[in-house]
Amino acid sequence: MKKKIHTSALRPGLLSAAICALLSGHASAAVEFETAQGWKLSTDGWIILQAHRQNGDNLETTGFRMTSGTTPSLIAFNVTAPPTGGVTYSSRVGLYINSQSGEGNFRNAGNVGNTGARSLDPREIWGKAAAGWGELVFGKAYSIYQGEPVLADASVLAGGLAGYDNANTTNALAATFNAGYLYTNFNAGVRYNSPKSNPLSFSVGLYDPSQIRNVFTGSGASQTKSPRIEGGIYYDHKFDAGKLKLYGDFTYQNAQNCLTSAGAACASDKVKTHGVSAGATIDAGPLNFHLSGFAAKGLGSVLMQDLDALDADGRERDSRGLFTQLVYRPAEALSLRYSFGRTRIDDTAATIGHVAKSHIVGAYYALNQHATVYAELANSKFSHNPVFNRATDTNYVTLGGRFMW
Repeated sequence: MKKKIHTSALRPGLLSAAICALLSGHASAAVEFETAQGWKLSTDGWIILQAHRQNGDNLETTGFRMTSGTTPSLIAFNVTAPPTGGVTYSSRVGLYINSQSGEGNFRNAGNVGNTGARSLDPREIWGKAAAGWGELVFGKAYSIYQGEPVLADASVLAGGLAGYDNANTTNALAATFNAGYLYTNFNAGVRYNSPKSNPLSFSVGLYDPSQIRNVFTGSGASQTKSPRIEGGIYYDHKFDAGKLKLYGDFTYQNAQNCLTSAGAACASDKVKTHGVSAGATIDAGPLNFHLSGFAAKGLGSVLMQDLDALDADGRERDSRGLFTQLVYRPAEALSLRYSFGRTRIDDTAATIGHVAKSHIVGAYYALNQHATVYAELANSKFSHNPVFNRATDTNYVTLGGRFMW
């Protein structure tokens, strides 16, 4: 057996490459073993731990935690077969775990009886066939819709905000999903990626559908009879000073058997959800700038379809958002960041909506090719926080580090 060891320096840009690989169904091998017959086995991953203090304007949004960052720690395994008939087959299993595991701290519910915070989470388990005609990815992987803001957000492998600013959330943090864009999640499905040899490329996928509901009011549609459809189109252009990426994407799904919390029929038995988003990312010398926005119906305001997609009567809610971020790299190992996000979900006759805004400033320093430390200051505001049924204003201080291989 031949053994190859690859290391990736944590320079600015390589982190986004790692996330890009995750979102588009690619393995990013760090330690690789290869047989004489051409089979390859590799592993990659990261460990993230941070301390964050929230100073809110009420008890529930104030506290101190030591947790994973937005993305839990990861260990992944990749297998690639020798090319067969011009097609290369590969697979990946990515096992994620939050740092806030164990059962020793009753106050933080994530440490007591919450399997999501103390168990391995197989967010990625997929196979891929790749050839000159493109790639076919099948299994569980990150979905297409609004993947680009996730890729751009410097907090995805760092700090970020707690979901709805709940200080004792049982999960990892939530980057800036509170305000700016939606989190699509990892889903079972089949995805096609066109060849990347041309500046213009596209992806399309069919995914396991989700319930469409509102966990705060109790309304929801639970029966699904067709897959969720997602797609995206991308334009990549390189120029002397850097590169430009433009994107647009969409999602559509329906569900039926919609009931209110009282068990009564909703305004309509069948609900339909759809959304579009678009944006641009520019790299020019030491500067990286991202701007994106979305408009949606029936998708909610944070986690797509799962939290507040419907009102109390079961009607689809309208939401829209904007996310922008500027990263400046004064030195190869140092990145400085500012981002702003805003999401609005409209009022209906049955349920009050809200406007959420976030500001994050951060500094990220690569100590060496494996280890990075970071610090973030953030503010999050809700005109009406649906978890606490009131306006909230929360400040964050975060110090963290990660090891990546």
